[in-house]
Amino acid sequence: MKYFLTICLILYTVAASVAQCIEARDSDGIVRNTFCVGKTISFQDCDNVIDDDKEYYVYDYKGGADYLALATLAKTHVYEQPGRYKVLQIANNAGTTDTMSTVIEVKAAPEPSFTYARCANNSVSYTINDDNYDSYTLDFGDGQSVVTTAGTTITHTYTSAGSYSVILTGKFNNSECNNFSQQEVETLPELVSNATQIDKITVLQQAVSGRIQLELSNLVQGYSYVVERYTGNFRNLFEEISTVTEFNGSTHTYTLENVNTDEAVWYLVRPKDACNSSLSNSNILSSISLKLSSAEEQVTLEWNNLNVRDFETYDIYRNGTLLTTKEGSDRLYIDTDVTCGQTYAYYVIGRNVDPDGEPVSSVSTSLQTQVTSTTTPEKPYLLASFNLDNQVEISLPGTTEAANSTLTVERSINQTTYQPLAQIQALSLTDTDLRLQPVCYRATLTNACGNTSPVSNVVCPIILQTEQQLDGSVSLSWTAYRGFPDTVGQYVVEVLDETGTIVAQYPATGNSYTDRALSNDLQVLRYRIKAISKNGTGVTFSNIIEVQQDIKLFMPSAFTPNNDGLNDVLEVKGKFFNGYTLQIYNQLGSLVYEGTEADAAWNGTHKGKKLSAGAYAYIITVTSSFGTTKQKTGTVTLLR
Repeated sequence: MKYFLTICLILYTVAASVAQCIEARDSDGIVRNTFCVGKTISFQDCDNVIDDDKEYYVYDYKGGADYLALATLAKTHVYEQPGRYKVLQIANNAGTTDTMSTVIEVKAAPEPSFTYARCANNSVSYTINDDNYDSYTLDFGDGQSVVTTAGTTITHTYTSAGSYSVILTGKFNNSECNNFSQQEVETLPELVSNATQIDKITVLQQAVSGRIQLELSNLVQGYSYVVERYTGNFRNLFEEISTVTEFNGSTHTYTLENVNTDEAVWYLVRPKDACNSSLSNSNILSSISLKLSSAEEQVTLEWNNLNVRDFETYDIYRNGTLLTTKEGSDRLYIDTDVTCGQTYAYYVIGRNVDPDGEPVSSVSTSLQTQVTSTTTPEKPYLLASFNLDNQVEISLPGTTEAANSTLTVERSINQTTYQPLAQIQALSLTDTDLRLQPVCYRATLTNACGNTSPVSNVVCPIILQTEQQLDGSVSLSWTAYRGFPDTVGQYVVEVLDETGTIVAQYPATGNSYTDRALSNDLQVLRYRIKAISKNGTGVTFSNIIEVQQDIKLFMPSAFTPNNDGLNDVLEVKGKFFNGYTLQIYNQLGSLVYEGTEADAAWNGTHKGKKLSAGAYAYIITVTSSFGTTKQKTGTVTLLR
């Protein structure tokens, strides 16, 4: 303390100084002027002649006389921040007080940074992108290293594939200050020659600025893939148009925008590494351009690819279904199995096998076209016939026009002017608004292309009329059928049951027929006329007319209720009725019996007593199956 007080007094006087210097030493005792943040630095006078207890230091002297409060006897110091520091030494030497200063530099020692890019053939490109240190040592992890400077790029080739611990150490000149960083580096997988494959090309949009899709396989992570397009320029056959940089796994579907797909050209894919190594490209595959045209109910497909040997076969698809397969030399197909006015979508798939035996394909864009034609449809053949509901069905047998054609039908009733009846997109029509009167029809057919046929033949269906005669027979007459190209060859009278099943039929000549062989089973006779063309191929039917047969009732003239088993009761017999009521009167007009079909037949008694023989009057009231009633009177003789 007495020395420190002496220093304080002497500082205000001018004293003779002893020539001295300050040494700064690192942890190894080496004198330096550059140090690291966080490292211990030792200070002393150069010759170490001053006693330690007479030697004081200010480690961050910024000038001025007010440094005494900062002075310390500590001979070591640790700087926590980088920078240039002025160190002031205050020494009492042989009764005098001296000050001496020196400047040191304290530097930070961050981890040095470097990047790397993996390349083919076990090469890795390293770049020192750190500039904090004066020099760098790059240890490649395989026993080899190199000393370099900031900003340099070094490519190192390893003797074998694998993972390596690479260490970069940064150092300052004339300083123990340094630091390092470490990264695990794995070399790129080895590329197999021509392994990258274009499996499929699909033109998504055919245009000068279109879209195309590539399906790739055998891709290797760590590489990018350059897509190249054929130019036709022998100085530069292929040009780079895009690069595939992001993909998962070994397969990838890549879409290119704004590509001229109006023309068919070759495409290839070339692997690319960070070192721009010369690597083998993929197979070369051509796109397919397609053109459609439509005329006279046929569609013409024309397609192109770059070379006639690009594909072995072409599959032609229409509306998503395989239509046909053509040879690799074909470039044209005409589809005639089309319908006028319909829209169809087509695309072509070229197929081949590459030199390694792998299947490849190229798909054109899908194009649509509507079938057109200027051809007039043929004159339709019309047929008219009544159905079981007495409606006229008009049809076009043998017509090959599509169902979406428009059928225009006109009708004439009782030889009046033809009037429009219907215009429908079908090949048949049922006329439900018709009374049984002479009628004729004609029609035209307009296809989907708007072309209308000539007017068809005129057809007049058969109109049948009947009249029941007094003897019960039925007279039939009908109009002649008009419409068969070869006229009518035969008329047939048909009798139908209530289900429409034919129960009897009779050939007829002319336009009339009398049915005397009436059915004993059908109360309602349903008649219609069938007309057959001369060649036997055309058939048409008339309307159906129902004729109700009279009730058939049979009453015996006498009966013998003598219990001999023969004619013991009075029985009512007949057809075509559902029930009856029978009343019997004696000669005095008294009612002696009344019963129905549900009661026992009359046995010649009244109130349990046998009546005498003689004539008895009867009244029978019959109810038909249609609900009508009929009454019959007469006499019956009771014999004993």
